[in-house]
Amino acid sequence: MYRESEKIAMFNDLLTQITPVIQHYGAWGVFVISFIEEILPLPSTFSYLAAGFFLLTAGESFGFAAVQSISKIVIPGAMGLAIGSIFVYSVTYLGGEPFIRKWGKWFGVQWHDVEKMNKYFRGHWTDELTLFVLRSLPIIPNGIVSAVCGILKYPFKKLFIITFLGSCVRGFVLGMLGWSLGEAFVIYADQISEFGDYALYALLAVTAATLVYLFVRRQLKKRKVISG
Repeated sequence: MYRESEKIAMFNDLLTQITPVIQHYGAWGVFVISFIEEILPLPSTFSYLAAGFFLLTAGESFGFAAVQSISKIVIPGAMGLAIGSIFVYSVTYLGGEPFIRKWGKWFGVQWHDVEKMNKYFRGHWTDELTLFVLRSLPIIPNGIVSAVCGILKYPFKKLFIITFLGSCVRGFVLGMLGWSLGEAFVIYADQISEFGDYALYALLAVTAATLVYLFVRRQLKKRKVISG
């Protein structure tokens, strides 16, 4: 665990590196940084929050800022993450567990993370919903999700489309949050990252409850048919 002073220093360093890219290149900068975030262990919340702060006009109405965010943050960020997922998906699809154990640390992916995330995928229609939620939540590491999909040989077309759509939700929420928080977005980016594990456990509980509900409902229907 990082000490508080180390966390502050890390986020200040990230701010120093990300700020000029976003300020000078705008939407293209968001695209590039999002692409890099997918394949390197960088906080997935930070660039969107920073983009909301630097690219959306302060003092305007929520509606005006929301429209701005679509072209400046949402679409370029989602496309960057979706394209970046191709790389992580491909190397884990081909290399499997040995690749992750040997090289995963360079992408912020450990095998125990993959095993934990693997519990969410059941080979059922709910996998698409699970993937969308994982991509939408701003506290789930992007690279781990793509790595698991590669290990499971998840259909790439679905991965790309759902990654794009889920990342659109992520980008809109974080971009507008960065716009509304102003300079305080650095503090909140740190706090959001702190709750990553709790979000994973909550999502696992919701997914398990959904599966139990579907199973029970199916059994009740079968009994009703038999008794009828």
